[in-house]
Amino acid sequence: MRYRTGTIVNKKHAYRYGFSPNANCPICPCTDSALHIFSGCQHTKMRNMIIKRHNMADMLIVQALQKRQCSANQIAYTDVDSADKLSEQGLDLRNTANKTLPSWLLPKLAAHALKASSRPDAILFLPSTVCSSRVTTRNSHFHQQLAKDKKLNPNQWEVHLIEFKLCEDTRPDPQLQKAKAQHSKLIANLNRQGYREVKLHVKLVGAMETMHLQRLYRQISGGPLSGLL
Repeated sequence: MRYRTGTIVNKKHAYRYGFSPNANCPICPCTDSALHIFSGCQHTKMRNMIIKRHNMADMLIVQALQKRQCSANQIAYTDVDSADKLSEQGLDLRNTANKTLPSWLLPKLAAHALKASSRPDAILFLPSTVCSSRVTTRNSHFHQQLAKDKKLNPNQWEVHLIEFKLCEDTRPDPQLQKAKAQHSKLIANLNRQGYREVKLHVKLVGAMETMHLQRLYRQISGGPLSGLL
């Protein structure tokens, strides 16, 4: 409640009212604020806690996607924690690239350019076949088809980039625009590769979890995929 009413004590407030010579965070070089305390501090311990919180949300998203019949076998990439942590959470991602974008995703891109590319939290492939479930016998198992054919026919697939970000509870737009700018080059490269459609889905949660993570999980694993991602 104090966060939402702007009454959490921080150096920015102290400086404004003359109780501090500056507005700097006491443990990192950034400007202090309530939002900085919850999701922006660059001190090692604080940063690790923020990253852990972000990874927990990512795991919920991937778990929800794996429960969906139309996408359980279509997750091609994640940027979520370590393999051990994923296994501890019951996530079976043995065929899924993690942390490093797979070379088959953009074969026309040089290795150094692929390495320098932005990395969304997850990449989901859906067949472009138009049907109620988007899954046919031929293309229901994305990784099996990739292993068999050795390469993808891009125009048969939709690529869905999933990005999770923490934002200000009452001002989410800056983080939404940041996500769009962050992945604009990757989206352009995927479009040049010839994929049928490329979409970016940004999931925003307020610093005080205005949208609770369990609710986010239920949303993604519940209704139609196109309306929730």
